[in-house]
Amino acid sequence: MRKILATAVIVGLTASAAAAANVDIKAITPEGEGESLGSVAISETADGVTLKVAVSGLADGDHGFHVHEKGDCGPGEKDGKKQAGLAAGPHFDPKGTKSHKGPDGGGHDGDLPKLTAAGGKVDTTLTVKGVKLADIAGRSLMIHEAGDNYSDQPENGGGKGRIACGVIPK
Repeated sequence: MRKILATAVIVGLTASAAAAANVDIKAITPEGEGESLGSVAISETADGVTLKVAVSGLADGDHGFHVHEKGDCGPGEKDGKKQAGLAAGPHFDPKGTKSHKGPDGGGHDGDLPKLTAAGGKVDTTLTVKGVKLADIAGRSLMIHEAGDNYSDQPENGGGKGRIACGVIPK
């Protein structure tokens, strides 16, 4: 009986460890990735994921925060100009909603609660319901320059440029 219980505990711990990931968040520019700004620890819960965000070096105020389709934080080109983080692609939208409505609005699955920096830092824990770690593994977490109004206008909620990014491990 003890051996069975010990095995169950070990299997349970292994399953819990598999449902967690740590993402290194780096500053990004049109030239590529820069210094580390901190991290996001992701853990799976019964009804979604929890993201423990600990980053610094951001301007004070609100910042859009999203899961993007591709696990690549590199630059890309738009309208003939290099821009930071475009290799990450658009917001993660597996249901094809093509709509930016915020974390509980029925739009992209990649819409996350906005981040608010004070003293250049964000230290918060966010819960996102209905998303599993397996759904977002291998994709990227993106922090935008400005706040997010969870609307399609202006484009993608007005979050402006991409300023920090990290790839969620598979």
